[in-house]
Amino acid sequence: YAASINTIGNALCVDPVSEAPAISAKGGFAGLSGRAVKYTALANVRQMRNLLDESIDVIGVGGISTGTDAFEMLLCGAKAVQVGTCHWNEGPKCFDRICDELRELMEEKGYSSVEKDVIGQLKDFSKDGASKSRQAKKARESLGKDKPDRSLQRKSSSVVGMFSPLPEDFDYKDEVIVLLFLAIAVLLADKFGMV
Repeated sequence: YAASINTIGNALCVDPVSEAPAISAKGGFAGLSGRAVKYTALANVRQMRNLLDESIDVIGVGGISTGTDAFEMLLCGAKAVQVGTCHWNEGPKCFDRICDELRELMEEKGYSSVEKDVIGQLKDFSKDGASKSRQAKKARESLGKDKPDRSLQRKSSSVVGMFSPLPEDFDYKDEVIVLLFLAIAVLLADKFGMV
């Protein structure tokens, strides 16, 4: 099997109280994990599934904290998923919650088998599909069901996913910007021989 992606390297979390890195190993440098890496993880799982021989299972790792996250990873071709940052923050009860949420989502969609109905079944983008998604989101919002869970949001997605709580009004777009900035920094450092 092949696992993808776990963490993205060279992230640093600074503790403003102690004015020092939040972890001791490697001068505070660690891997970025949690929700901040989910979209990179999905892309890599999809690519690995497309490129690897079918006999090699892909394990989806990175940013899984809900049943929907697991569902998305499975759609991209993961045979199984790994939950790390969420477990660190929430403890082992997260596994039952994620499984229950995945089961509910599959029931809503009329799916009975992860193997047959979900794994590797990512559909191509279509305007019709995007329109249905927007309509469903509006329906959930009108029922008050599409508000982010701030308790999970505060607990996840910093360096190694565990150090600093996020403000109530934190927008995940900020995480994507930070992730892109880190990727660009790593590429530039590599290009100029600094790593």
